[in-house]
Amino acid sequence: MRCYKLRKRRILFCGNGNSAEILKDLNKDYEIYMIAEFKHDIGMQYITKFVRADPIDPKSALEAACYLYEKGYEFEAVFSLCIDTAISVSIIAEHFNLFGIPYEVAVNSTIKSNRSKIFEENNIPSPKYRIVNSYAELLERAIDVEFPLVLKPINLYGSIGVVLVESKQDLYEAYKYCTNATNEKSVIVNEYLKGTEYSSEGLMIDGKFHLTGLSERVFHYEKYKPHFVEVGDIIPTLLADQEKRMCSKVTEEAALALGIKNGIVKGDLILHNKQIKVLEITPRLGGPRFGTEMIPLSNGTNILRAAIQQALHEEIDYNYLNPKYEKGMVNRTIFAQPGIITNIEGLEEIKNLPGYYDFKWWKFPPYSVGDIVKKPRNMAEGIGYIIVTGKDRKEASKNANLIEQTIRIITTKNEVLK
Repeated sequence: MRCYKLRKRRILFCGNGNSAEILKDLNKDYEIYMIAEFKHDIGMQYITKFVRADPIDPKSALEAACYLYEKGYEFEAVFSLCIDTAISVSIIAEHFNLFGIPYEVAVNSTIKSNRSKIFEENNIPSPKYRIVNSYAELLERAIDVEFPLVLKPINLYGSIGVVLVESKQDLYEAYKYCTNATNEKSVIVNEYLKGTEYSSEGLMIDGKFHLTGLSERVFHYEKYKPHFVEVGDIIPTLLADQEKRMCSKVTEEAALALGIKNGIVKGDLILHNKQIKVLEITPRLGGPRFGTEMIPLSNGTNILRAAIQQALHEEIDYNYLNPKYEKGMVNRTIFAQPGIITNIEGLEEIKNLPGYYDFKWWKFPPYSVGDIVKKPRNMAEGIGYIIVTGKDRKEASKNANLIEQTIRIITTKNEVLK
């Protein structure tokens, strides 16, 4: 009697978001294809077929997907892996008649100006905003929001190009910085809200949001002002149960306002004057490695597995979405003093310290002696980041402090880099 081995189901990732470590686990059950600009990330060896293309550019991504299909790599589902490729993913899904959010929904969820307009129209609690198309218009409209205010590019992510403006005198330099980060002259002017920020993540299933993770986002506001440099996340949060429910509820309402009824949703929230407000909602996993490893480390959920089942029209195993425990997890970016690197110490030593899970460089090739370090303007301009665990928040934070102190990136002062 002849036995036949069932072929693995085939999935395509449009962009890897520096989160390819999870592919080792997925490779056991799925045949994986990847569209990305680089192949050097840890875990990329577990893909079956790689196509080099810009995953954020919808035209480039669709051409790459069509190439895969023509070569016999007929994928059955397409995802973003912790990177803002929702528009590309939606175009590919629609072209091949696969599960996904509509193109218009992807655009509205990605372009900050569209998203803010929809939030305002649907009474989603969020910062006041204005769209300006020139510096002259900015001078006129800034008064509508009041200082301090925040300028953001309408089409970027990860705090790239985002800048705090505290007075009218700072407007020109801030506008120049913001527009230089993108090809767009239009920027969004946001009300500046003070409070603790949070990241929510979960899966929308037929209009209902299933929260799988909630983290407290850590920023060094004063140290890196006027830039918004996120240091990382801490799990669990210190929110009361009622506040956690508010986070879940407002994430669901914002997703539905955008038209997201199914699929992964990531929210950036802020607790301002005892009210949860929405800063951002996107139809993708948080990254890098937030939804694929950090949240699972903290509570045992596996949103990516559930999302794959949903996209393949399989029965969703809700066990993937239900937290099984509550442990501590800290994700923290490591920074160095501006200057020229003269020595790097402690990277082997930290592997034996309590709670160590991983250290990863923020750039490739990794930093080395002789490289120049500049003052960061966003999280990705740090040296690298650590992922640390503990039995609870306190222990994970203690472990992270020790690991951070053990990593020594030694630089010489350089007047040019100040």
